[in-house]
Amino acid sequence: MKTAFYFICTCFISTGFCMAAISSKTPEYGILSGLGIWALFLWGCKQRAKKSAAKREQERLFEEFLRRRFDHRDY
Repeated sequence: MKTAFYFICTCFISTGFCMAAISSKTPEYGILSGLGIWALFLWGCKQRAKKSAAKREQERLFEEFLRRRFDHRDY
């Protein structure tokens, strides 16, 4: 849900920069700013995916630890 919100915001901001670039004497700055916003969006997606993968790995290791702990009972 957060990614969808960031995507919509990125679309609006980059559209604004591109519209400003059309009416500007130097459109390069507007286009570069719009592309910069997309770069920030993609970087944020990569960071969230990396964090999610680390969390899944940590949960998997914890479940494996619990499974081993309860399988090896000392009587």
